[in-house]
Amino acid sequence: MMKITSQLDYEVILANRARPVYFALQFAAPHLEQARPQPAAFCIVLDRSGSMQGPPLAKAKQAAQLAVRNLRPGDQFSLVVFDNEAQIQVPLQSVADKEKIINLIEGIHTGGSTNLTGGWMLGRDELARSVGGATRRLLMLSDGQLNHGVVEPLAVRQIVAAGLETQSIRTSCLGFGESYNEDLMTSLAQVTNGQFYDADSPEKFPGIFESELEGLQKIVVQNLRVRLRKLDFCESMKPLGNYTSVERPGGWVEYAVGDLVCDETRVACFSLDVLPLPWLDGQPVASLEGERLLELEVLFDEIGEKEVASRSFTQVVRIQATQDPAEVRQTVEVIPWVAMQRAGKVLDEVTRFMDMGEHGQAVALLRQTMDALGEYGPNAPVGEALKLLQGLMNRIEQGDWSIRERKHSKYMSHSLRKMSSSERWSSSEPSPSFKHGPKHPPSQQPPPAGGSIT
Repeated sequence: MMKITSQLDYEVILANRARPVYFALQFAAPHLEQARPQPAAFCIVLDRSGSMQGPPLAKAKQAAQLAVRNLRPGDQFSLVVFDNEAQIQVPLQSVADKEKIINLIEGIHTGGSTNLTGGWMLGRDELARSVGGATRRLLMLSDGQLNHGVVEPLAVRQIVAAGLETQSIRTSCLGFGESYNEDLMTSLAQVTNGQFYDADSPEKFPGIFESELEGLQKIVVQNLRVRLRKLDFCESMKPLGNYTSVERPGGWVEYAVGDLVCDETRVACFSLDVLPLPWLDGQPVASLEGERLLELEVLFDEIGEKEVASRSFTQVVRIQATQDPAEVRQTVEVIPWVAMQRAGKVLDEVTRFMDMGEHGQAVALLRQTMDALGEYGPNAPVGEALKLLQGLMNRIEQGDWSIRERKHSKYMSHSLRKMSSSERWSSSEPSPSFKHGPKHPPSQQPPPAGGSIT
């Protein structure tokens, strides 16, 4: 069973004063000894525009062929190519005859412009033909900008979001080189809870394709949703991650977290503005066990060897108060999660400032964030986030902000705000510490106090 841990960065705060705190949820998916028997439907949508000529297209073809070789007999595969028009190179089919499919992939050649939306829609239509019960995943690779067909980014985002809502198609995006639209690619991945990869060399294609396929075959948790409702002492709440959300009756807000694969850990953090917790004559006015901040409900489908079970987790999140500063208490485990997700959020804001030419504003925001993280104290585990922010600030001050730096910043922001241990790291820089989680997280543990799993 998936393990769910919910914690605040401050368990005890000073009474009679408002302040922000952060709420963190950690999800640890169970271990899976072997791939699930449930079939997978995998579609690759490949940019074959003229700029992909040479090693990039050759490596993409090699990666697609590798994916086919790793598919299981009951799985289905399709490949769509696009330039100024989209074309089905491999119609959706079972992989019984792998050599036939590999030969079809070998026949791909470069073309003209970049009709990315047309390619995605053709891939969607192929996946819609997959057998009942198959898990559907679309991986899009592009090295260019929208310049043919539907070219309005918001319209493309809406089309891709509808593919998830109506046909359960999750989209992952692989941006290659210096010219692809990183804002669009991250947006399409986020709106479907897919992955986003930034590849600065075609040699990274095979590993990324293989990772997508492996993740598709090892899903153990599907449709993970977090519902939150503000209670007595929570004035406002905002996610640090990029989740699609919907307001529900009764004051609930639901955030879509997505799917988890075998052994994956995922962290979702939320900022809360806490109202003053009242104390009078050395005692809390309302509750000895802590004041109510949030009502929490987590819903998901857990995939076992024989069945899919719908599960839920509920909890009331409370916070305690004190009038003695020495009794203020932090949750050390939560602090580095919050620090890294705050850094990820700031990277997006810094990118917007740099796009507007507001370099001074970008540097000021970085300094402000580093100062805020320092408020956890001199021994707090925020060094990794501070090093990342300091490095970016140094590069901006030295005038080292390039197209490649912008793309890397968008990629880093996406990864830090998603905080998944299993999502493949495609950067050439060392991976963040949360990528190095335990191989086999505990699968049978009771929920934390105040919560329940059904």
